[in-house]
Amino acid sequence: MKLIGLTLIIIIAICILIATAFSAFFIWIGSRFAGVPNATFGRAFYAAFLSSVAVWALTGLATAFFGIGSIAGWLLGIVVTLGILKSVYDTEWGSALLIWIFTGVAHVIVGIVMAVLVITGFLALAL
Repeated sequence: MKLIGLTLIIIIAICILIATAFSAFFIWIGSRFAGVPNATFGRAFYAAFLSSVAVWALTGLATAFFGIGSIAGWLLGIVVTLGILKSVYDTEWGSALLIWIFTGVAHVIVGIVMAVLVITGFLALAL
């Protein structure tokens, strides 16, 4: 049973790494589409990592203080993510918003994949 739990933790960690890389890919595409100078994959990965940490932290804090973490954290996360994209790429708010739209697509896809993997993992533990 301990091995299955450890395996699930490792799978989730790998999923988070893959999700960050996947999100970075879409940020990179969005930054190239927006015509942002110095649009490298390294910057995109850095922005994806920072925005992911910020959204998770804000969702947790919003849940703790307001009890509505998924809504308040998500809205605060958007604003913070736009700020992170603006700062990492040293660009305007409009370009950051365009990059964020590409990031939003990635987050929806990754969220669906992670939900399926987590549900599958819990079902495996139940059996």
